[in-house]
Amino acid sequence: MNKFFLDSLTRKKDKNFKVEPIFDGDKNKILLDNFLKKQNFLNTNDVLSIIKINFLKKQPIGYILIENDKNIVGFLGTIYSKRTINEILVEHCYLHSWVVLKKFRLQAFKLILPILKKNIFISTYSPVKSLEGLYRKFDFDESHFYSKLILSLPFLNLRKKKITLNKNADISQEYLLSQDKKIFNDHNFTNIDKMMIYFDDNKNDNIFIIAKKRKKFKFIPILEIIYISDFEKFNDYEKDINLKLMREFKTILFKINYSKNNEIFSKNHFLTRITKKNVYYFNKPKNFNFDVLYSEFLN
Repeated sequence: MNKFFLDSLTRKKDKNFKVEPIFDGDKNKILLDNFLKKQNFLNTNDVLSIIKINFLKKQPIGYILIENDKNIVGFLGTIYSKRTINEILVEHCYLHSWVVLKKFRLQAFKLILPILKKNIFISTYSPVKSLEGLYRKFDFDESHFYSKLILSLPFLNLRKKKITLNKNADISQEYLLSQDKKIFNDHNFTNIDKMMIYFDDNKNDNIFIIAKKRKKFKFIPILEIIYISDFEKFNDYEKDINLKLMREFKTILFKINYSKNNEIFSKNHFLTRITKKNVYYFNKPKNFNFDVLYSEFLN
């Protein structure tokens, strides 16, 4: 971290502006809702939906920039979590929905200072171009991830093994790895599908998958796969698994986000489209494997 840059910003006092954390249900939540409804930079309903993702109730859902002790002129959304990375419990903050009224953009940096001072793992995916320069100034590491949209047709699937799919309440946690048990329980409150894929009725031979069915262009169903516990095994039986997912979710379109262009969904498909996006990390743990858990992608 560029300590000189951070210290110089911290010393910039302006009595007309202050930053406060905001918690779900506190006195400023109504003011925040009103601010989000009045601004026209982000989709208000999307932001209001994202801030419901709250893994740590004692941590703020974001920070507000206040002018003259009364007017909210900016907001930075946060999703705090404690997640297991390389068998170590790590405090993590995901940043989303950074919006400041145009007149007050020079004060935008104040919103991130309280988070940086915590010196924890911070990430943000696909920020708007105007914020990328600010992340670089704060010594965030810039990397990339890919989103792949796939059209997978039933007649392309060749049966190798019998596939059984159990969802949510039907999942037996005794067959989950300890890391996946935590992921399963952490995400119980979210509106996503947690699935166990079993092979040949052997519950010890499995893959844990998290996915969410979405609509593209408001009417085309797409299954976005958020997490796969075993990429290599998934690749081996991808077509069989896809066929099971098609039948369960009534779609032939799949989307997945990943950090290597040939990591998964590597076999031939009828149609694929790949888009490259930016990701920024601060204090990234060693050997952290990219995923979109604990982020706005759950929305």
